[in-house]
Amino acid sequence: MGLISPWFLGGALAVGLPVWLHLLKRHKTDPKLFPSLMFWEQREQSSVLHKRLDYILLFILRTAMLILLALLFANPFINFATPKALGKKIVVVAVDNSFSMRARQGTETRLDRAKREAQGVLSGVPGTTAAQVLALGGHLQAMTQQSNDPAELRSAVAAIVPSDGRASFGEFAQFLRTLTEQTKTPIEAHLFSDLQKSALPPGFADLRLDLDTTLTFHSVGGEMPNYTVENVVAPRRVYDPKRVRIIATVAGFTAPAVKKSVSLVLNGKVVQSKDVQVPENGRVQAEFLGLEASYGFNKCEIRIDGGDALPGDDRFVFSVERTDPKKILFVDDGGRAPLYFKAALDSDRDAPFSIETVSSGAAAGATLSKYALVVLSNPGALSPGFEESLNRYVSGGAGVLIALGRNSTAAQKVPLTGDAIEASSYAPRDADRFMSVTDVDTGHSVMASVEKFDGVRFFQAVKVTPGKSQVIARLSDQTPLMLERQIGEGKVLILTSPLDNTVNDLPLHAAWVPLVQKSAMYLGGGGAEQPVNVPVDSYAELRTEDGKGAAAEVLDPDGKRVLTLQEATTARAVALNREGFYEIKTATGRQMMVAAHVDRRESDTAAIPQETLDLWKGTGSAQSTSAGGANPSQTNDLKKPWSLFPILILLLIAVSLAESIVANRYLKTAESGAGSIG
Repeated sequence: MGLISPWFLGGALAVGLPVWLHLLKRHKTDPKLFPSLMFWEQREQSSVLHKRLDYILLFILRTAMLILLALLFANPFINFATPKALGKKIVVVAVDNSFSMRARQGTETRLDRAKREAQGVLSGVPGTTAAQVLALGGHLQAMTQQSNDPAELRSAVAAIVPSDGRASFGEFAQFLRTLTEQTKTPIEAHLFSDLQKSALPPGFADLRLDLDTTLTFHSVGGEMPNYTVENVVAPRRVYDPKRVRIIATVAGFTAPAVKKSVSLVLNGKVVQSKDVQVPENGRVQAEFLGLEASYGFNKCEIRIDGGDALPGDDRFVFSVERTDPKKILFVDDGGRAPLYFKAALDSDRDAPFSIETVSSGAAAGATLSKYALVVLSNPGALSPGFEESLNRYVSGGAGVLIALGRNSTAAQKVPLTGDAIEASSYAPRDADRFMSVTDVDTGHSVMASVEKFDGVRFFQAVKVTPGKSQVIARLSDQTPLMLERQIGEGKVLILTSPLDNTVNDLPLHAAWVPLVQKSAMYLGGGGAEQPVNVPVDSYAELRTEDGKGAAAEVLDPDGKRVLTLQEATTARAVALNREGFYEIKTATGRQMMVAAHVDRRESDTAAIPQETLDLWKGTGSAQSTSAGGANPSQTNDLKKPWSLFPILILLLIAVSLAESIVANRYLKTAESGAGSIG
């Protein structure tokens, strides 16, 4: 037992106060006059007989209060032996089952060897020592809780299967730190792995171990020659099969130069093949032109001929959807605006739009629901029927792009939005008085990726007074250049200058192409889309809000349902933890095929340097003193102080309440006695 602040024990001297109150106070009596004794000599009556304790119980309680108060400030504690002093520990057996552990070495894989060696370590664990088995793949998985049952532990090791995920040693170190904090017990950890360098976290601090954590590495492999399809660049959608371009990167890790055959596979059938020369420890690209994909979703992959110990990364899966381009209705009464607009869209090899140009008179009878976007070029006053159709079209979630011109000034208001048109802002061409773009909202989806409007000259723009529209770009004279208005579920973008080079030279500058493409995708692209070619252990979004709603559906690479009935109506996302193709229908009804491929960092078998492993192990060892003597912290680790403060504070409260009750009772007794005498 010990005291943290023993000097406070001096406060125990205050017990003299109740002693004085109960023992040393003078006994006083009221004098009574007696005539026959008035001539006797006056003297004091002895009070020795009255020096005795009054109210014994109250005295004891008050004394106990003062003693407890002094002890409370002294903060006594009791030393208990820690689990370390008692020789206790927890054994953690972690088996790496990441993708690289599939590599074969002779007749067994690295994972088979790791499991065999892990069984050997478990056989040496005493029955009185708790152990836990972990699987270290894409996510750390606890195969057991802390157990003393050897059969359970061995069965857990045998149940570990290879995964397609990437190992993370940072997550493993975090688990050990959390376990130490929770149990306050020394940890003996064993890691069975090929110790890939790519499994290290970005910062070494993430590998830190707490003191009394012993980490032992069991290497089951090392560097080996390996060839892989490292990456594939392919379009998400195919509109024109002849214009498709697919680029595959083939890499060799710790491997000599070799000639490889690279094949493009479409729905299980090889459609193209070519030979490439992979340099020593280098990369080479293979290009495939054209993809005769069928309409709908197509399962594609790039393959190389095998021959190494890790054949699983000799293929790279990706998904492609064949569909027709979305239609854009371009309303124009003559001019070069459709030509410039179409040229900007077609500059993208995988252009998702096709343009249909009609006059304003013919547009009034068009079925707008067939089009993803409507462009009004230099519109005048629209017929009431056509404007009403456009209002219904936009309110239903579609988009309209309006480019104002000379015909628009006579209309006095912008179609659909109703913003007032004042006049035209004009700058002569014969002098350097042109207008330029000086204010751009770069946070807007259209403007975020558009290059600067440096050098673009505007000689005429329609002055619009924004009503409910938002200005996202202005000219140097503060004339709004681009505005946006939300109408129902749809959007309207307004450009206050034409889409040709009659009164501006915007189509002749680099900002033109991204402006047209981003505007078309923003208004007619159907909203943001999540990627369909992702690494294993990524997530696919099923709904954007919490709560129950329409059911989603997910089929794994084997065609089996991934979600339960409850999860289908509540899950926000689904984990893609295997390589292959997932067929997904989101809660909004959108269908897609997502291809999950193994993270290619697993293909690089370069091992962690020994000095890094030594540093990692050293973070869990207690530091010795510079003088070479015993570290005081090591001695203190054998004892764990347990403060008596909570017990003392409870006793003090109890004694204080008892003292109040007893004192109150004595006070009432004294008052009643005095009243009866009077």
